[in-house]
Amino acid sequence: MSLDAGSSILTAGVEPGAGQGGNPADAGGTAPPPGSAAATVQAVQDGPPEYIPTKFWDAERKTAKIEDMGRSYQSLEKLLGREKVPVPAGDDDEEGWQRWYAATGRPEKPDDYEIERPSNLPIEYDEDGEKAFRTWAHQNGLNKRQTKNLYDSYVKSRIEAHNNWQKLQEESKVQAQHALQREYGSRYDAKVQLAKAALAQFADPDYIKYLDETGLGNDPRTIRAWVKIGEERLGETRLKGTAPQAPNHADLDRSIAEFMRKNTAALFDKAHPQHEWAVNERKKLFDARYPDAAT
Repeated sequence: MSLDAGSSILTAGVEPGAGQGGNPADAGGTAPPPGSAAATVQAVQDGPPEYIPTKFWDAERKTAKIEDMGRSYQSLEKLLGREKVPVPAGDDDEEGWQRWYAATGRPEKPDDYEIERPSNLPIEYDEDGEKAFRTWAHQNGLNKRQTKNLYDSYVKSRIEAHNNWQKLQEESKVQAQHALQREYGSRYDAKVQLAKAALAQFADPDYIKYLDETGLGNDPRTIRAWVKIGEERLGETRLKGTAPQAPNHADLDRSIAEFMRKNTAALFDKAHPQHEWAVNERKKLFDARYPDAAT
């Protein structure tokens, strides 16, 4: 009994005449199927030698990229020629950190940092602050460039903060003046002078400096307190100077003229935000100057 063609294990699926000898990859000039053993062998044959990295291999031409290899080698020589500093082994590697700080440009001592003191400062220069900053920078391994940039930024922020504080103090002073002028009316100047006289008599220089530095010298509550002190001590000889008397007619005339000059816009423009206040203040001044007419 004969077997049908292709019925054996060896011949199953084989077409007669296909692949007449030779390398399977060369049969009919076609590439072997992907993933096959023949394809693997072919890839090894077409790939770069083991001494040439894949990135320097031209797969189409099957040759090395000589120029790229040359440039890469030059860069490697430059890198290896530089001074090499081992990275510290950990946070506890004090010797390693000191070596690293020195290699990255930290000077030998804090005084060697090149910090320039700014000129025309609106505030008193902080000598102790600069010394502390130098010490801090050295302890943390900062180089000269880093330290200079950080310190310049710090000083700039201090100046900006001071300028903003001054602006707020000026605004606070104007608001306090308006509030007390509305409260005291024509007696405003006399009340303030009375408070100043009491302050000069009973306060020490440190307290006066404190009022200026904190802005409390512009706080209406502080001013009222010193007005009250002046009023209560008015008859005692310990109060320097004499208590201001009520303004006379000449003083009132000058006050009216000055008030009209400073508040012309508010007085005659009904849409002005301070129109009502200005009109009321003018009435108080006129009532004080002409009390009979007010009655």
